Amino acid sequence: MAKIYISIVSHANDDDLIFNADLREISKLNDVIVIVRDNVDSSKLRDYCLDNGFIYSASAEILGFGANNNINYEQACEAGMLSSDWFLLLNPDITVSVAMFRSLIKKIESKSSGIYSANLYSDEKLSMEEKSLRKFPNIFSFFNLFFGKSLTTPYIKSELVDGAEVDWAAGSFLIIHADLYRQLGGFDERYFMYFEDVDLCFRAQKKFNEKVVYMKDIKVVHRGGYQNRNFFSPHFRWYLSSMIRFMLKSFIGRRNASTING
Repeated sequence: MAKIYISIVSHANDDDLIFNADLREISKLNDVIVIVRDNVDSSKLRDYCLDNGFIYSASAEILGFGANNNINYEQACEAGMLSSDWFLLLNPDITVSVAMFRSLIKKIESKSSGIYSANLYSDEKLSMEEKSLRKFPNIFSFFNLFFGKSLTTPYIKSELVDGAEVDWAAGSFLIIHADLYRQLGGFDERYFMYFEDVDLCFRAQKKFNEKVVYMKDIKVVHRGGYQNRNFFSPHFRWYLSSMIRFMLKSFIGRRNASTING
């Protein structure tokens, strides 16, 4: 059976990880390895990871989401990850039960796709579905911001069946085939935060015709903060700069593809 390497990036998320009993139990499953990248070099988190058999490393400087996950991918390769294994991006504020994780393992064994996502909820009661599955933006999407709308259009999850293909899914919970991640060169590290997951899914689709497969029955909880929605926050500025980078990059890619096909 293929192994699953769980990649977690912590920005002072010590308690999120230390009090996540489900993650501890998941780490004890056969063929599951947890890798933690720490952006603040916390001795508290380091000791916890070492005590629980997690692979731990810390940054000398604060790096972006993509750069940290790329480092975790390298750590996974050093730990023996094969091209047939899986690389799971997992936010530290994600909770997934052991039962759900076992179901996830069964789902991906068929490998009908190179990328999967789960059904994310914002609350423990699983009553508020997160808009974590979205369509790629186009040049006209930019004008949505002037009308107070989201740049990207979310899929209506109730209209999707299990196994439905979507354009992109949030990087807070995204499982990608190790060989596909390698072929894509991982995340584009020019994105410090935001849109690196959109870019990864976009390149996977354009280069290898790999769309994200939605695992509707795999339900997880994400306690996200959505700081990018605060207009005056650094997160919004990161969001805006990343959005512009992606729009320019994808527009040029589409134009080049049209020229070649023409």
